[in-house]
Amino acid sequence: MRKPPLLDALFLDRDGTLIAERGFLSDPKGVRLAPGAPTLLARFAAEGTKLFVVTNQSGVARGVTRWDEVNAVNAEVEKRLLRRGVPIAGWLVCPHHPEGRVKKYAVACRCRKPGTLLHRRALRRHGLSAGRSAVVGDKWDDVGAGLALGALAVHLLSGHGRGQRAAVREKGGDRVILAGGLADGLRKLRAAAEGRKR
Repeated sequence: MRKPPLLDALFLDRDGTLIAERGFLSDPKGVRLAPGAPTLLARFAAEGTKLFVVTNQSGVARGVTRWDEVNAVNAEVEKRLLRRGVPIAGWLVCPHHPEGRVKKYAVACRCRKPGTLLHRRALRRHGLSAGRSAVVGDKWDDVGAGLALGALAVHLLSGHGRGQRAAVREKGGDRVILAGGLADGLRKLRAAAEGRKR
């Protein structure tokens, strides 16, 4: 019988975490995967962990990017990851921002991180446990969502991470796993999850 995965779900931020930070990225040609991360992600996936990308895309609300551009970038990321043996179980995208210019999306919502609506929907849909999951990102919004879920939370220095590290330390304290880039974060996450199982 196959043993249960180390984690039920791994929620990854997109910009500044899974791929290089490029501002409001609208061109798939600008996609650069985090170095060293696909191999580590493939191992989690092979063990049965469901991988989700959770991303705030306020450029849609601001009128800076369009849905088709966001979807094109996501499709390129997914294609490159699949080539490396990394399947994405779901894309969880929030297009809202209360100060947006596009009326339809210029709202306060519960799906924008650090809100956890999208995470909880995915967990429910797949029958997964928040307490056996992890969230990885370069902002407090990612880490805050993870802590609110009761999941392991990893903060990276990539993307906006350096500018956010002090706030993450202050708000999250020793509940947050601190790392450099995504590869480093995934190694530390594995060690923490394995330690918790003992």
